[in-house]
Amino acid sequence: MSSLIMSISGMRAVVGETLDPALALKMGKAFGTFIGKGPVIVGGDTRVSYDMVQKAVVSGLVSVGTDVIDVGRVLTPTVQQMIRMFNAKGGIVVSASHNPIQWNGLKLMNEAGSFLTPEEYAQFEPLLEKESFDLKSWDGIGTVTEVNDAVQRHVDIILSKIDTTSIKESNLRVLVDPNNGAGALANPVLLDALGVEFDILNPDPNGRFSHDPEPLEDNLGELKQALRDGRYDIGFAQDADADRLVILDENGRFIGEDYSLGICVDYILQTESSSSDCVVVNLSTSLVIENIAKKYGLSTHYTKIGETNVTEGIRQHNAIAGGEGNGGVIYPKVGWGRDSLVGIVLALKHLAETKKKVSEIVSTYPVFVMIKDKYTIATRDDVLPFLEKMKAHYTSQKIDTQDGVKVYFDNAWIHVRPSNTEPIVRIFVEAPSKEEARKLIDDVKAL
Repeated sequence: MSSLIMSISGMRAVVGETLDPALALKMGKAFGTFIGKGPVIVGGDTRVSYDMVQKAVVSGLVSVGTDVIDVGRVLTPTVQQMIRMFNAKGGIVVSASHNPIQWNGLKLMNEAGSFLTPEEYAQFEPLLEKESFDLKSWDGIGTVTEVNDAVQRHVDIILSKIDTTSIKESNLRVLVDPNNGAGALANPVLLDALGVEFDILNPDPNGRFSHDPEPLEDNLGELKQALRDGRYDIGFAQDADADRLVILDENGRFIGEDYSLGICVDYILQTESSSSDCVVVNLSTSLVIENIAKKYGLSTHYTKIGETNVTEGIRQHNAIAGGEGNGGVIYPKVGWGRDSLVGIVLALKHLAETKKKVSEIVSTYPVFVMIKDKYTIATRDDVLPFLEKMKAHYTSQKIDTQDGVKVYFDNAWIHVRPSNTEPIVRIFVEAPSKEEARKLIDDVKAL
């Protein structure tokens, strides 16, 4: 199994195996060569290996003449906001997102504060492979400027874009689990500003995760248990770099990543007038979003997996909102990336203004059951024969091949694709019941 993943989402690797200072240095040199003078915003989450990776990346950038604005340990969406605030030419986030603790990586951003587009990545990749860099002499190297209040600036931007008066008057009680990740840096700042009562589980931003950093139900036992005593109105969980948000209801029930996105999108659509006629999500996002959009007379556009594809889709279609079914809320009014802090504000506004409980809101949505499975592969090429077999087997169904193979049924679907960030093949299925979803999974595995 490869422990080095290179894709449009950036680089992820296992520290001490394929990720060492030499790789980070090379990535910095290549990105600096791609960007030019800059500046480039550099920051990252709380992983233990942050310093090793960050310092090598900064050295690489500076060595080819690129100026750096170092924002330190922050959320991924904080880097995206700082790119826009400082009119930077790009950004690098030192993070492996939801990957386990032994991983780290680099997320590459453009001057819009989004991930590199496919076209931009196609320009960057040959620079990395060629390894021919124009190293500058002492009087041509880049400079490093430190910004120590980036998280506060990020929160201030959100509060300037979204009216939070209703939250401040709501007396809501909130429990959040950042899992010792980057969210631990921002949650107290945001929740204090919102005037809600709150408690934080695993609040030390030391990167020593208390559980697997992907905010899946199986990993959130502590949060679920703490919510069951009825003291809180809502629970939130974030991944390590806090771009993804998952909501639990007042009884500790995990409502699912897609329904977490749905609560936020629903609030936006019911409260905002816009010239937009659509929302944009990726191909593996639940049909619940499409149903919510239809309720307000809007259509839903589906993109390839990857945040950059969704943000490009939002721009192209002038969408009012969008995101990814993994709990990634993208609200273009605030920024061009997934942002758990924005999701927290939107969810709390939904509760405050409807005077409904999370369970009551979710009960108004159609029921879909999604099952996510995966299997390990040696290389991405290993999945291609299986995808061809999928297409041949489901010839009587509508098929989308823009990202792997997605097969559509009445009120159900199957999506099989290689991961952008791990050496695995992902199998997602959705249907109105667990039995129907399980049958779809079994049908795929039988191939």
